[in-house]
Amino acid sequence: MSAFKPWLLAFFAVAGAFFLAGLTGSFITDALGFWHIPGAGFAAAFAVVVTTFFASPSRKLQMACLALAVGGLVSWRILEPSSYPEMQRYGDLAYQPTHLPLIATLSGGFLGLLFAFILRPRPGA
Repeated sequence: MSAFKPWLLAFFAVAGAFFLAGLTGSFITDALGFWHIPGAGFAAAFAVVVTTFFASPSRKLQMACLALAVGGLVSWRILEPSSYPEMQRYGDLAYQPTHLPLIATLSGGFLGLLFAFILRPRPGA
């Protein structure tokens, strides 16, 4: 059980980061008057990839890449197809199809992976 414990803790850390970052991103973009779903997706994806990198007991960069891949597939299933909301900001675009939530979510994940890549330990350093 002791070998499984760090992975279980990492799972709960990633799940908590997903939930908190998604809510925070949603509230901030909504407060700024924008559509909340792309903001929530960006923040959640960034947090999941970075938290996976820091919380993984081993193979940190590989686990962050796996988190991005799995998260990308899940978000694609959930967010496609999307339509613009009925908001004054978007005017005539309301109910028109868009890929904005998926693009924002994947952008957050890739930015998180770039952040993890920059922070990765280098051999001999």
